[in-house]
Amino acid sequence: MNESGFVSRLRRLIGRECRYLGRRCRLIEVLGDEGVVVLEMHEETPPIQTDQYGHPVSRANELLQVPIAGSDPGELSDELLDLLSLLGSAGNPSRG
Repeated sequence: MNESGFVSRLRRLIGRECRYLGRRCRLIEVLGDEGVVVLEMHEETPPIQTDQYGHPVSRANELLQVPIAGSDPGELSDELLDLLSLLGSAGNPSRG
């Protein structure tokens, strides 16, 4: 399968939720050109974000980037393989 086909298949997983690194998260984006998938980590109380001067501005969930490619050419990263197994076991989101 070519890379764009694989990235398209990854994009079908957008919106799925799982527990990754012991925290609840949701796949929110697949950035094929950058070679990462982006997770939004859900916290009961999101961390405080600051402005450039260190003053508190708002609260927002943390974003985590997971690399798609592994260290060897044509190989998927271990992190992505772990995430895919968790997203697959989470089931499909309901579609109306």
